[in-house]
Amino acid sequence: MPHISYPADLPITARRDEIVAAIRNHQVVILAGETGSGKTTQLPKMCLEALYDVRGQIGCTQPRRVAAMSVSKRVAEELNVPWGREVGCKMRFSDDTSRDTRIKFMTDGILLAEIQSDPMLRNYSVLILDEAHERSLNIDFLLGYLVGLLKKRPDLKLLVTSATIDTEAFSAAFGGAPIIEVSGRMFPVDIRYAPLSGGEDDFGFIDGAAAAVENALIETDDGDVLVFMPTERDIRDTRDLLDGRLGSGFEVLALFGRMASAEQQRIFQPGRKRRVVIATNVAETSITIPRIRYVVDTGLARISHYNSRTRTKRLPVEAVSQSSANQRAGRAGRVQDGICIRLYSQEDFEKRDRFTMPEIQRANLAEVILRMKAYKLGEIEEFPFINPPVSSAIRAGYDLLHELGSLNETYELTPLGRELARLPLDPTLGRMLLQARIEKALPELLIIAAGLSIPDPRERPEEKRELANAAHKAFAAPESDFITLLKIWNATPEASGGSRNALRKFCKTNFLSFTRMQEWRDVWKQLCDSFSDDLRQPTPPANDDAIHRSILAAQLGHIAMKEERNLYKAGGNREVSVFPGSNLYERREKNGKGKPGQDKGRQPPWIVAGEIVQTSQLFARTLAKIDPNWIAELGAHLCQFKYSEPHWNLKAGRVLVTQRVLIHGLEVKRQHIDYLKVDAVGATQMFIRAALIDSQEVPITLRFYAHNNKLRQKIETMLTRVRSNRVYAIEERLFSFYDARIKNVSSIHDLNRFVKEHIDEQPNFLCATEQELTAGEEFEADLQMFPDQVALGNTALPLTYNYQPGEENDGVTVRVPAQLAGHLTSGQIQWMVPGIREELANVMLRALPKVIRRQLMPIDPKAREIAADFDPGREAFLDALADFITRRYRIQVRAEDWPPQSLPAHLQPRVEVLDPKKNTVIAASRDLDTIRGSMQKQDLCSDAWDKLLPRVERFALKSWSFGDLPETIVVEELNGTPILGYLGLVLRENEIDVRLFRTSAEAARPTPAAVRQLAENTLSKDLVWLPKELRSIGGATAKPQQSVSFQAALTQFNAPAAAAPVSNLAQQAHEHILAYMLRLQPTFPLTEKRFFALCETVRRDLPAVTHRVKTLFMQIHDLRAKLLAQPKRYPGLEQDLARLIPADLLASTPHEQLQHLPRYLKAIQIRNERCIASPAKDIDKYNLIADFDGWQSHVPKSQHETFRWMMEEYRVQVFAQELGTAQPVSVKRLQAMWV
Repeated sequence: MPHISYPADLPITARRDEIVAAIRNHQVVILAGETGSGKTTQLPKMCLEALYDVRGQIGCTQPRRVAAMSVSKRVAEELNVPWGREVGCKMRFSDDTSRDTRIKFMTDGILLAEIQSDPMLRNYSVLILDEAHERSLNIDFLLGYLVGLLKKRPDLKLLVTSATIDTEAFSAAFGGAPIIEVSGRMFPVDIRYAPLSGGEDDFGFIDGAAAAVENALIETDDGDVLVFMPTERDIRDTRDLLDGRLGSGFEVLALFGRMASAEQQRIFQPGRKRRVVIATNVAETSITIPRIRYVVDTGLARISHYNSRTRTKRLPVEAVSQSSANQRAGRAGRVQDGICIRLYSQEDFEKRDRFTMPEIQRANLAEVILRMKAYKLGEIEEFPFINPPVSSAIRAGYDLLHELGSLNETYELTPLGRELARLPLDPTLGRMLLQARIEKALPELLIIAAGLSIPDPRERPEEKRELANAAHKAFAAPESDFITLLKIWNATPEASGGSRNALRKFCKTNFLSFTRMQEWRDVWKQLCDSFSDDLRQPTPPANDDAIHRSILAAQLGHIAMKEERNLYKAGGNREVSVFPGSNLYERREKNGKGKPGQDKGRQPPWIVAGEIVQTSQLFARTLAKIDPNWIAELGAHLCQFKYSEPHWNLKAGRVLVTQRVLIHGLEVKRQHIDYLKVDAVGATQMFIRAALIDSQEVPITLRFYAHNNKLRQKIETMLTRVRSNRVYAIEERLFSFYDARIKNVSSIHDLNRFVKEHIDEQPNFLCATEQELTAGEEFEADLQMFPDQVALGNTALPLTYNYQPGEENDGVTVRVPAQLAGHLTSGQIQWMVPGIREELANVMLRALPKVIRRQLMPIDPKAREIAADFDPGREAFLDALADFITRRYRIQVRAEDWPPQSLPAHLQPRVEVLDPKKNTVIAASRDLDTIRGSMQKQDLCSDAWDKLLPRVERFALKSWSFGDLPETIVVEELNGTPILGYLGLVLRENEIDVRLFRTSAEAARPTPAAVRQLAENTLSKDLVWLPKELRSIGGATAKPQQSVSFQAALTQFNAPAAAAPVSNLAQQAHEHILAYMLRLQPTFPLTEKRFFALCETVRRDLPAVTHRVKTLFMQIHDLRAKLLAQPKRYPGLEQDLARLIPADLLASTPHEQLQHLPRYLKAIQIRNERCIASPAKDIDKYNLIADFDGWQSHVPKSQHETFRWMMEEYRVQVFAQELGTAQPVSVKRLQAMWV
């Protein structure tokens, strides 16, 4: 055994005997030694002294490689033995031990790896877990594992050491192990609290720290100052602030983990000037900075947290624990009495957590779980951790391993997982390399994986940032930060066989860390050793796709799709920003005038990120463009499938469904697939309905298909004729027929195969019978009521039926040759289908006004009677039906009693007019007037018509000298159907012509004026006295004062008639009387007897009618005068008078209505009296009338005159009901005329 000695100046030396005795007498010893106690270097020697005769190594773990290396060399030096023999060091990819090694320093990860091959750790007699206060994942895992192992190996000793540690928790975990505390401070430290007035949140700690530094430098003349800042940016801002305040007499230095190694070395080489070192928490424990007397502590640090829910690593700035604060304070008492200035209050300090949360409670547990699975150590949930991780973090670890393909859905280790566990790598990097082996991209991924395992080798010194950025740009790959790493590697001299000095020069020129580049190469070499067998065969360079597929296989949780410039949507509905340092970050360029230019738009739609980190915002770092199809392929075990829009695709000949492939909520693929794979029953039913029932264009040549379609068409034709909705029942029966027989068929190909399997044994396979589709229903009786043709004379007109409610061709359609179209009557058309007669009669009866309808109750029996007995012949349908009801039921009904458009479409047969030469439809409508109007525009003249005209037409007549005129004349017959012409009279320059017309309406239009002219000619001597008699209306005779007052009254309320000449009033009266008297009612037939009877009636009644008109005129005057004399009038009274008496009062008011005007005026008088007594009631009544304001735009023009006088009667009913009305009137009747 080498000679063992202990430095007398170390605090731990004074406790040597106590510690050695504890090691000999206890299996576990907890040593709490503060910074500077010497525990790291002296404990291994004390173990050697205590157990010198025990076989086995003394294993010492360190959390950092640099500490393991430096401490092992220091111990070898103190024992005066060669390093690497009795005292050695083993780290990842480096083993400097031998068979003679008694004290073995190693990283904690090495001891974990050895557990896999030696679960009992039989090579060791003592284990020392140093710096346990850091509570890294590896340390916590080792502690938990050793809790169980010590029970199996009572000969194994364990020492747990820490600068600051929760000694009670550790002692309890190891069964009440003894605790030995060793002081580490060599000089006392004065703690001063200087809380910031504004608090930490406003970042006032930078100004506060600068002020504290200035005060410290003024207070004494010696000793340097160490300032703890949370972030690199804060360090730079503080340094810039102090450089400006302190001047050249002081040196201000920065210290953080990502600094270039040359800059870090300056910290350990103090010069003559007093220094201010501004550092992150890297200076808390591992590094001892010389000459520090003052510590300025902001109490803040950036501490890594892993969010298991969002799978995001965050680096928030937060308050450090009490133990970390004490570690910082301890840095001030290493060389002399020290001072620690805390920029927060003592109360704040006392409220803080005693210890920093162990990493296992805030980190990704995937690697720990994977190792435990591989080592068969049981479930992590049951593992005896000192501080068990939360369940959400455990689930996140399982989920990541499942994502990597290391665990299956039941969290069992997969073959890939076993292979991954054997790699001394982070599971994510290991998964990359295993995929790279498949992608033939292993050489490239070994370089990239090694590069991702070390800190970024690129350096950006503050004073040379622009130069560094320019140098790094030469390596940039526009669409991949991973390829950028590869380009850096390939550009190094060592990659092409260059020397070490060449590499150093290359790094300096290109602002790369020489140390990190060396570490990169060392890691790469060791990775290559792990895959040596795969690298023996040379392979061509891999393309970028193969490289990125390998990376994607390990980073499926870090995929993202573009939303907008520099903003992507990641899994879990997170929005991530492209990190500004990435090559994929898109900057707005500026044009020559300095204005922002257009975006380049080069950012890919999909990316994969090496990491997603929360700092000031959620950033995606180390990015590459990917193809989303790769995601669905490599992440097949993670895919969720959503299906929508199943549909029949005629072109594909199969039922397809839209499949959405999602990973972590992101849609990575959308495609159409065979619906049969998703839902066999649903796909088959959709195929039956879409391909076999609904579609007529499917290229199916199988016998059953043609047979069933023909049968179905036959049945549906019958049902359509009887207007039965049982068409849908036939479809459902056919569907049920197929559904009971066809299984697992969603395409024409499937159908052909399926039928082929059955057709030999069942020749009529899938052929339905009429019985199966109709369920035994009989249709023959119904078909007789709905014939397929109707006779018009000797012509058979074809009928077609459609059951398509709401469509233009719904109901029955009759096809008529053009020659016959103009001669059809509504009676013929409306009543031609027996099957709709009863329903038609029922609807017509119910459409009558209520006062008539009540007399016809009950409706249904009468509708059946009308359907059986009524025959309109060639008459107009409404006229004939009104006449039939009047005669049969003794109830007066007129055609006008039916409101227009009272029938639904299917009860109004549709007429299609055919061009006889082209056999094409030239007109179609349900309205015969529309058909006739169309026919007038057609050139349908015939020879028979031309030959008939000279025989029946006469011209320039002055008197009724042409005898009786028949209403119709047969022009010719077409297939037994008479083509009729209609005679009428035409007034032409005071002369009368007898003319032949094609329709009765055309004949009726000019005839009344011609009849009147003939009557005036015949009665010329009998009418001579009339103008003289009417002069009194104009004021020339009788009571002139009344005439004058009448005109004055009109003027008073600006009635239009006031502007009319006096002589015009007499002329209006003359025209009014003759228009009323000289007319035939009805116009036809035009017989000589009827005409001369009319003339005789005029001779007899003309004096009485004239007297009545004069009397009515004067009554109107008197009533108006009284109304205008009223001192109070309701609003609108003058307008009501103007409406009733327009300028052309006698010319525009029919004689039948003129006699009602006095009653209308009396109603106005009564309303005025009642309005004065109760204005509110008048308003309520007026609102009933106001509902019909603007009726002209809602009532058909043909009904305007009728509606106008019905409104006058309605006003009487509302305002003066006691006067009675000339006809039934109601809101419902008025609304019935409303369109």
